[in-house]
Amino acid sequence: MEQKERISAVKLLITIVDRGKGKKVASVFGKYGLHFHMVSFGKGTASSETLDYLGLGETDKSLVMSLSPEEKVPDVRAALVEDMKLYSPGKGILFGIPISSISGRMARQLSAPDYQSEKEVAQMEMTQYSLVLAMVNQGHDEEVMDAARGAGAAGGTLLHCRRVGGEEATEFFGISISQERALIAILIKSEIRADVMRAILDKAGLGTPAQGIVLSLPVDSIDGLLSLIHISEPTRRRGIS
Repeated sequence: MEQKERISAVKLLITIVDRGKGKKVASVFGKYGLHFHMVSFGKGTASSETLDYLGLGETDKSLVMSLSPEEKVPDVRAALVEDMKLYSPGKGILFGIPISSISGRMARQLSAPDYQSEKEVAQMEMTQYSLVLAMVNQGHDEEVMDAARGAGAAGGTLLHCRRVGGEEATEFFGISISQERALIAILIKSEIRADVMRAILDKAGLGTPAQGIVLSLPVDSIDGLLSLIHISEPTRRRGIS
């Protein structure tokens, strides 16, 4: 309970813009002292006029994931909408996702950069299921999964992305973080969320060669094969899917 009073809620802001504009998005966030951003590349597939209007037509896209304390979100969103002209058709999309828990070091770095401990997990919201996201240097994804499985998790999904934010991100964490990153998504029951996150931080946190950052997103329901394999019987699944 004490942690909830001391640590501000954090949101994951997702910005989808045309390829090549990810650095501009990061620069807008940087004006507000926010320097952690990951970009993943994709391609819009919509052909309808409605989705074209939303900026999701058939063009190469950059999906930028940024972390922000909740109190900064209104100002950051307003600045991003203005600078990226998101009020105009086809310029992109911005939306926010609440974070259910995050490493204590990351939570405090967003408001107090001298904080160094990463052993604790700041929990902000509780749902029955959680999606744990671990972002580590390329080549360290198996360390993440070994740690997660040891804490009761099953398989995960591996994605590739890049860090954007330049030297400011290095100063933000006090270490040099690799540009090429791996994003591992692991669906678990929330009752083991803290244990899984701590295990990953111990084996692949910022103070290790993996230089990992871990957070979780609330999941209110699941269906299909995941509910049987990943949640009910986690020991049957091995490896990364």
